[in-house]
Amino acid sequence: MTHSIKNVAIAGASGNLGSQILAALLRNKQFNVTVLSRSARSFPADVQVKPVDFASLDELTTALVGQDAVIDSTSSPEVETPVRLIEAAAQAGVYRFITSDFGLDPDLAGVHELPVFARKKASYEACLSTGFAGLNFREKKAWLFGDGNNVHPWTTLKDVGQATANILLRPQETLNRPVYIHSVFVSQSQLFDMAKEVTGGDWTVMYNDMELLLQRALEDLRVGRISDATFGVQIQYCLANKALAHPWKLDDNQLVGLEEWDLEKVKGLIRGIAN
Repeated sequence: MTHSIKNVAIAGASGNLGSQILAALLRNKQFNVTVLSRSARSFPADVQVKPVDFASLDELTTALVGQDAVIDSTSSPEVETPVRLIEAAAQAGVYRFITSDFGLDPDLAGVHELPVFARKKASYEACLSTGFAGLNFREKKAWLFGDGNNVHPWTTLKDVGQATANILLRPQETLNRPVYIHSVFVSQSQLFDMAKEVTGGDWTVMYNDMELLLQRALEDLRVGRISDATFGVQIQYCLANKALAHPWKLDDNQLVGLEEWDLEKVKGLIRGIAN
């Protein structure tokens, strides 16, 4: 049976990634978009906003009746909310659910053994402008994961948003499987070399023992010292590990309408952030 997707609900639409997915859905002009929000905050006029209590399965289920697809772009490390969203979507008869799992390959053994992935199957999208890549372009400081030489996918928030929206236009081809996209495959060291070329001058560089940092983060988590760094280090550990982060064997860029970036485009992005 062929399904078409018209009515789409998104949770977490005000976040860094969710706002890009929402923008891509609206650019497509093929969807009726509903935003699930904890409050009646301001969103574009052409979306329907439904304030809901994310702790209430009944409220979520009622809000999702009539939706063809639900996109979870929430980023909390707790697991109850995404599970509740899935249960509500199932009870409401929603055809497609896109989990908040934007990051490493979920099929790789070892990825979801780390608490940041096990508690919530999602990661922060590696976006250069946040500093999460370990490169501070304005202050010219580099914080390298291990030796920085592991090549893996980097994908901008805008590309993730566009791909997520376009997945809904390819429901059969993307049914019940991960979708593999990227803006570019490079190592952190390659990004660092491009940053030095673009910005010039001297940089302060620190090479980090990611195994040691991981153990410290896991100990902090065990005793309840939780911060953004507690989870960030776990993701950065994966990015330094070839077994956990490497170029995809599959490539769905063409399927979802993305073009791979060349290095000059990456340099342009760095230049824009640095200035």
